[in-house]
Amino acid sequence: MSADPPGPTRAAHAAPHRRRGLRFLPLVSLVYALSCAGPFGIEEIVAVSGPGLTALLLLLVPILYGLPLGLASGEMNSRFPVEGGYYRWVRIMFGDFWGFQAGWCAWLGGLCDGAACALLVYEYSGAAVGLLPEAWQPSMRFVIPLVVIVACTWANLRGIELVGWSNFVFLVFVLSPFLVLCTVGLAHWTHNPLLPWKPPDQGWLKSLGVGTLIAMWSYSGYESLSTAAEELEDPRRNYLRAILITIAVTVPTYLLPMLVSLAATSDWTSFAAGAFTDAGSIIGGPLLASWIGVAGMVASLSMFNAYTLSYSRIPFAMAQDGFLPRGLARTHPKHGTPWVALLTGGVIYAALTLIPSEKIIQALLVLEMWCFSVLYILLYIALWRVRVRPMLDPGGAAAPGASAPAGTAPGASESTGYRFVIPLGVRGIWLVTLPPIILIVMAMFGSGEEYVRYGAPAILSGVVLYPLAARLRRRRPSPPAAGS
Repeated sequence: MSADPPGPTRAAHAAPHRRRGLRFLPLVSLVYALSCAGPFGIEEIVAVSGPGLTALLLLLVPILYGLPLGLASGEMNSRFPVEGGYYRWVRIMFGDFWGFQAGWCAWLGGLCDGAACALLVYEYSGAAVGLLPEAWQPSMRFVIPLVVIVACTWANLRGIELVGWSNFVFLVFVLSPFLVLCTVGLAHWTHNPLLPWKPPDQGWLKSLGVGTLIAMWSYSGYESLSTAAEELEDPRRNYLRAILITIAVTVPTYLLPMLVSLAATSDWTSFAAGAFTDAGSIIGGPLLASWIGVAGMVASLSMFNAYTLSYSRIPFAMAQDGFLPRGLARTHPKHGTPWVALLTGGVIYAALTLIPSEKIIQALLVLEMWCFSVLYILLYIALWRVRVRPMLDPGGAAAPGASAPAGTAPGASESTGYRFVIPLGVRGIWLVTLPPIILIVMAMFGSGEEYVRYGAPAILSGVVLYPLAARLRRRRPSPPAAGS
């Protein structure tokens, strides 16, 4: 029996959840959590780039990097609204080898990203941990991330609806103290928050380097929920709408709290992780500072909850396609969720958080950046190919989704015929793909020798493992349907 073609089939691409698709409001909250989850994280840009350049980066990076990623993801999802998302987009366009590289990089990077978020919940819980008996405090470094992993894995086992609506509640809580901060902070505006434009003792290029990398990370993730496309309500239309709304909300979410906080504080050089808590103390006193501190914990929890959902669908889809062990494609008999993939991810997250290193979060984020840089480049090239050089199958017909939408996913609302296409034809594709690819390559190889030592082996691991995965797939040429 010959292996199935790289294009999607209904049996191989069956969603793990066939009840009513996730509605629009929780969908927006999930996309927001996967890409932003509040203003936390941008504080580090100020000290390395200066106040003025930070504001400029927060305005330009979404145009040059975030919006292109969102538009590319929106068009590809409107063509291929299949479980596995970007992994299957690349496989459809370039075949098994590159599809496996995309899936492996996504899963490896996602595991690193999720473990870092679980550890960040602990990092933001410093004040609460300080209230515990001193003998208990060291163990919290391991206990808190494990509690987060167990709780979010349980929520994900129950289904995408619980994850989506719980994230909506989390994000309302996260953004509320910043609304207060920005409102009350106007009365504490003492000076121009944009000056100086860059650190006085540092050149323009160096000032832009690390700050650009952090800003790119802050405007990433718009493609993430495509892995669960068949579990969404009307995925062709709603996913792109959710991305565009998220980008529009994210820019002021980052920019306004930063400007208000800088305008109320006298020393911009001390602006680092925890700076919003300090600004909250100046503007609203201890109550607002504590609220913002707890919001930091909840933001990281929200991100991990969403990461657990989106990244679990990668090994699930790869197992359906025969590249990973069959058991990872099993679904829960009651909730329809990929329970083996979720539990496997939970175990790996836990193992990564138990690594006793002070720099573990930094190392995890570096690995994540490298893995997703490769994934994003593959995504952009796949978009270019589907638009500029439509792939032809042996019979000469366009590949599935290359010239007509694929079939509506089970459980999704019918919107046959809808497909978003980036405007301006070929010129529009170049405008969308070239700027982010240039930024990605600059960030990868301009981030320092230490980062290259971390990232290059992570990327090459997919090449090394592919022969084993291909052999596994040849032994099982017909992937089982979900629920087997």
